[in-house]
Amino acid sequence: MRSSWLEIDLDALRFNVEYIRSFMKPETKMLIAVKGNAYGHGAVRCSKLFEEMGVEYLGVAIPEEGVELRRAGIKLPILIFGYTFDDSYDLLFDYDLVPNVFTMEQAAQLNALAAEKGKKLTIHVSVDTGLSRLGFSYNDMTVENILAVTKMENLHVEGIFSMFAAAYGEDDAYAKLQFSRFKAVCDELKEKGADIKIRHMCDSGATYRFPEMHLDMVRPGTSVFGQYCFDWSKEKPVMSVKSRLASIRTIEEGTKVGYGCTYTAAKTTVVGVVPCGFVDGTSRLASNKGHVLLHGVRCPIIGRVCMDQMMIDITEVDAPKIGDEIVLCGTQNGVTISQEDAGNISGTSDTEYVCRQSRRMPLVYLEGGKVVDYVSYLDY
Repeated sequence: MRSSWLEIDLDALRFNVEYIRSFMKPETKMLIAVKGNAYGHGAVRCSKLFEEMGVEYLGVAIPEEGVELRRAGIKLPILIFGYTFDDSYDLLFDYDLVPNVFTMEQAAQLNALAAEKGKKLTIHVSVDTGLSRLGFSYNDMTVENILAVTKMENLHVEGIFSMFAAAYGEDDAYAKLQFSRFKAVCDELKEKGADIKIRHMCDSGATYRFPEMHLDMVRPGTSVFGQYCFDWSKEKPVMSVKSRLASIRTIEEGTKVGYGCTYTAAKTTVVGVVPCGFVDGTSRLASNKGHVLLHGVRCPIIGRVCMDQMMIDITEVDAPKIGDEIVLCGTQNGVTISQEDAGNISGTSDTEYVCRQSRRMPLVYLEGGKVVDYVSYLDY
């Protein structure tokens, strides 16, 4: 096994899914976002677990992520959140993927291609209610445009959705305005004969905070993988980041450490080397600021984080040995460096921190504290 790795707690992942379900009505469907390799947790293995748990839908950002899941045997419907360019249209048909359609031009292109192939393509349409990103613009033509798409013979408009800009308490008035716009579009479409079966808008934050907005399906992502949502929420972190001690040396006062000589030992110091660097997911911004755990002791990162390695001050650690476990994010001997802590040190969020973890880092899956699956760099 490689000297650095990611541990994925499948028990925590199951707990989080069930915890989110406790906020939902039984008839509401759940779509789990598994884009970005399931936020770094391994899209294939996580999707298999979600499929076993009866999750109804998966969401990805680009068609290729959906192709990966299909090739691994995942059968669940897969929605592509992002824009699908015309050079990827064949993937939609070949791998049974559901595109997000939000322009008349794209709808016409897909309708014509479906006709050529003798197929009917399932799609979801999206409405931009205030995020100013993707979706049919919210204006006097929104309903008429979507109605026209529903009448295209070779497209099946299964769903309609929008995305919140601020559903975590930053601006509740704006969130409610967005929802009222989306609901108005859905209601008018239904009045005009387009009864689209799956309406969805709620992300993780809205799923917790706005049960009246759940509609037919919710779309949690970060909360499933244990990233912080609210002080009162109970998700469990799923990922821990670990390595092993690769070198131990003692340096004298005044000795420089690392590229650029950004650290100078103020006293005799025991320096450890961790074979994990910025290419693996620890930002250079953690240089001379971050910590790791060794024997449950918080050890400062000293000098610049290198591409493949970092140096740490292990002076306060009793009897360190080559091969000892290093925890960059997680818990060791009752001491924790949270994902939020690790992200903050680098000036970012817990979600970005876990997503930055490289595919070079093997994924070690645990159940009941025991290894049940292992995915290495060579398996991709």
